[in-house]
Amino acid sequence: MKTYKVKLKNLKALGFMIILSLLSLTACSSKDDNTTNDDDDIINEDLIREAFFNATSLMSFEKVNCTLEDGSTGECYQLVFSSNPINNGPYCPETINDIGGLGIYDGATNPGFQVLKATLFNAMEADGYDIIGNNGEINIDDFTNPPDPGGYSFCLEPVPDNTLQLTFLIPAEPILAITNNTIDTVELIGVSRDGVPINGDPPSVVNGPMLGVGNIPALDPCGGHHDPAGYYHLHFVSETMNQVLESSSITEVSCTLVNQVSTSKLIGFAKDGFPIYAYAVEPSGLDECRGITANTTEFPNGVYHYVASNTEAPNVPKCLKGVAATNSFTFQ
Repeated sequence: MKTYKVKLKNLKALGFMIILSLLSLTACSSKDDNTTNDDDDIINEDLIREAFFNATSLMSFEKVNCTLEDGSTGECYQLVFSSNPINNGPYCPETINDIGGLGIYDGATNPGFQVLKATLFNAMEADGYDIIGNNGEINIDDFTNPPDPGGYSFCLEPVPDNTLQLTFLIPAEPILAITNNTIDTVELIGVSRDGVPINGDPPSVVNGPMLGVGNIPALDPCGGHHDPAGYYHLHFVSETMNQVLESSSITEVSCTLVNQVSTSKLIGFAKDGFPIYAYAVEPSGLDECRGITANTTEFPNGVYHYVASNTEAPNVPKCLKGVAATNSFTFQ
């Protein structure tokens, strides 16, 4: 009997040890699962990283609660930049004999993406837009003292404001929308790594806010200009601008202030949280929003991203796949 009791105690102890081992394994397994989930969350949330942006113009970088355009709530990165006008231009030429920047004309005579010069202004005059003065000077509006239109048309060249702060809200984890967001004229697309807003098409000459007047916004050779509020923004991805100019047979100007892409480059983020890239040679297999999932230097395991066109004008994405935050861009 004594021997039996000893064996029973041993069995009980052995059973207790087995239970402890199982509990320990379960705890370890649970911890490992949580760690994996945390890592997955970090990978998703770290699509946008502070190190990607220009520290000179980036004033603050934090995660905040936000409401998305589909009505859901979540977390967004809030990025605040100083308005960062660059030494850019040219914009509007002073006279019919001068060469200016770039414009997109949608009138009947000689429409298209072209240089602001005599050919364009004579075409506007032929279409009934009075933009050339009696002595060959070009009517220019810089928005400091908006002129009485009086039937005249203007080349638009707003004055920069160096004191503004630009704030962007971008979802921490991109969420696919039910339908694509087709980008409207001047609609915000995203933000460059320098904190410059990236917008859709510039305003139309023919169907602009003042119908029948025919004002044409002037763009610099890198595809940007100042908003009437004073902040600089882009209607093109500058890093492939010279390829776009070559495709449009434009030789009078070139983008010299922004280095052109030699392989591929992260240039910023769309307002839905997906990256935007420039490629020296466009990849094949782009979807309707000019997006593709592929490995990049910043995301070696692959990421969905938008690709700037090397031939279209403007060359920014025409639609976005994800859901943006409400009030995704503000300035003060």
